[in-house]
Amino acid sequence: MGTDIPWSTHVIESALQSLGRRALLEVLREGIQPSRMRSLLAPYKLPSSGALEALYSWHDGTRTTGCTTVDDLHMFPGFYMLSLEDALADYQAFFGDSRWDSGWLPVFANGGGDFYVVDLNASQQGAVRHFRIEESVHPVEFLTLSDMLRTIAAGFERGLFFVDAGGYLEMDDIEFAALAADLNPAVGWWTE
Repeated sequence: MGTDIPWSTHVIESALQSLGRRALLEVLREGIQPSRMRSLLAPYKLPSSGALEALYSWHDGTRTTGCTTVDDLHMFPGFYMLSLEDALADYQAFFGDSRWDSGWLPVFANGGGDFYVVDLNASQQGAVRHFRIEESVHPVEFLTLSDMLRTIAAGFERGLFFVDAGGYLEMDDIEFAALAADLNPAVGWWTE
C-alpha cells in the first residue's frame, strides 16, 4: 500500500469513478499551485505545508454550486473537500470562537458546521482534528493529513465505502473504525 498523498488521492478518485460519483467528479476544481496557496494563507499568518500543497495541487476542493444535494459533493461519507477560498471563509467565520484555534485550517466540511481541520500550530505538526460544532473538545483523529488520506483510500480499496440503494455515499462505520485503528495505532481516538 502506498503512503503518499498523490497515491491516496489517485486511489480515492479512481474509487469515486468506479462508484459512479459523477456529480462530484464534475465539480472538483482544478488544482492550484503551491505558491498560490502560500500567498492565500499568508494574510492569515497560516503556514503552508507540503501535505496541504499536495492535496490542493490535486484539486482545489469542490464547486458547491450546481449540485442538487450536499451528498453529491461528498468525497468520503459525510464530508466534501473545501476550496481554499471556502476554507479561508470558514476560518474567518470561526476565528475568535472559543471552540476554535487560530492555527486550524478547515479542509473537509459536512455542510452543517463540522469540519476536519489541519492543525498548523508548530506543536501539532499537521495533525488532523475533527471539529464538531456541538462539542467543546476536538480530538486528533489522524497524526497527519497523509495518514487521513491513506486511511480513506484504504477504506475505498476494502469496499468500506459504498453507494446505497438511495444513491448516498455511505460506509461501514464499525469496519472503518477498525481499519483506522489498525492504520493509526498511535492515535487514541481510534484505539481507546
